[in-house]
Amino acid sequence: MHKMKRGALAIVAPLAIIGLQPARAASQTHDHGHGKPAIMYAELQRTSEQLATAREATAKYQNVRLAEADGYRAIGPHVPGVGVHYVRGGLDRFVITEPPILLYERDAAGPGGLRLVGVSYLLIAPTGADGQPQSPPFPKALAGWHRHNNVCVLPDNSASIELTEVQCRAQGGRFTDETSWMVQVWIWKDSPAGVFSPTKPLIK
Repeated sequence: MHKMKRGALAIVAPLAIIGLQPARAASQTHDHGHGKPAIMYAELQRTSEQLATAREATAKYQNVRLAEADGYRAIGPHVPGVGVHYVRGGLDRFVITEPPILLYERDAAGPGGLRLVGVSYLLIAPTGADGQPQSPPFPKALAGWHRHNNVCVLPDNSASIELTEVQCRAQGGRFTDETSWMVQVWIWKDSPAGVFSPTKPLIK
């Protein structure tokens, strides 16, 4: 199983919420497709099965009240392209049926005024030669993981990359020089940028 650093949720979730630009991985550069990892049929089939399993496990969270009852808590405001993040801690490994972050968009017709659109996973893994995590749970040809560097998470759950470690701690913040890997998965509402895109343009 892929392990997560203790406190990874507290560091990573606010970053996505405030829309910090993720560090670019080598495989995400503009290369007209040259060197892009190949994908096999078996990998496509397995990924499809994984995402179907994730949908089944999170279907009940269409009702945000049930997510809250299961320990998820909203962190940060609604942000265009990423929505509202509901975060739950306590898990130290990657489990497809237990995403640590649920992604919602505003919807007046939904329970609590929100609609579930996707999930997000965290991962601790060494970096490979391609700038992506080694042995990720999704094929590299489909999913590009990202991280954030030199981040200060302040007591109000806002985040900044402008403060030094000393300045961060002086304000009661938690500083990390490099976060765990993160990937968004838009399994409940299609993204025109793709199911694994870092942001979803349709979320306004």
